[in-house]
Amino acid sequence: MPLMDFSDLVTILGAGHLFSEHSGMDGNRLRRVGPIQYAAHWLYGVSEPAILRAVDRLFSNRALTDTAVGRVVLRLIARASRYLPHGVVVTTPAAERLVDFIVDTEGPRGARLAVGPCVCQRALDRWQEPCNKDMVLLYGADIYYHLNVGYKLLSSEEAKGILRACHAAGLIHAVEFCMQSGKWIFVVCNCDGEICVPTRGYFLTGEFLFAGPEIVAYDRTRCVGEEQCGKCLDRCMFGANRVVDGKISLDAEKCLGCGLCVSTCAGGARTMTERGDYRNDRQVPAEVLLGRTASAAPG
Repeated sequence: MPLMDFSDLVTILGAGHLFSEHSGMDGNRLRRVGPIQYAAHWLYGVSEPAILRAVDRLFSNRALTDTAVGRVVLRLIARASRYLPHGVVVTTPAAERLVDFIVDTEGPRGARLAVGPCVCQRALDRWQEPCNKDMVLLYGADIYYHLNVGYKLLSSEEAKGILRACHAAGLIHAVEFCMQSGKWIFVVCNCDGEICVPTRGYFLTGEFLFAGPEIVAYDRTRCVGEEQCGKCLDRCMFGANRVVDGKISLDAEKCLGCGLCVSTCAGGARTMTERGDYRNDRQVPAEVLLGRTASAAPG
């Protein structure tokens, strides 16, 4: 998509989108998003495909990805990009609770939920089903809906259906925000490990994704083994599982808390439990994701 030109600016200002009422998150309540934040994020939305293509070129450069010096350079670039979207990995039930919170909480007017074609797939022209999985939230739903690139508004039940379908397809949910601030939460990305730029960035640099407020609890005595199940080996894109003496061993340090391995464990050896050292509560509150708060009116 080309960068904004003057006619684009006239269109958005003429439609009144910039000065309409838009909702954003602020901890466990909703707040009104002002025109400066809305305009800044709208500019990012217009530029996002070009940014993703540029980052993809970096990730495809073997001089950067396959050498020690190159990997250091990539990590430095990633750390310098901290104000671009970063995501907290969450389970499907946690993502559904976030949807309920957004829909049920009284707050400023504006869109609540919308979905469109995966922006990474669209930017890179690499397609893999499911495609319509970019679930934008609150003021993000307003922005991407009005960009006219294929987004439609959603009900909460439609949103939950998409989340469940993405989980079944082996995709992780990441609640993403810009500026390292929960006031800039704008999307639940449903990410794969092959096309998704932030996920690939995490594999290469350890940046762009953060562990969520839940982690797998594993009872190894109930594991039926690789031959009878072994689905967790394929479902976990973070390499947290490996075979030891015919059964699966869990490396909890690598678990980001997506829950993909839990729903397909034939022996029922896995459950999700609260992570004791969740570090991003300021951006994406655990009380919302874990359902410990009632809907709140704006302050």
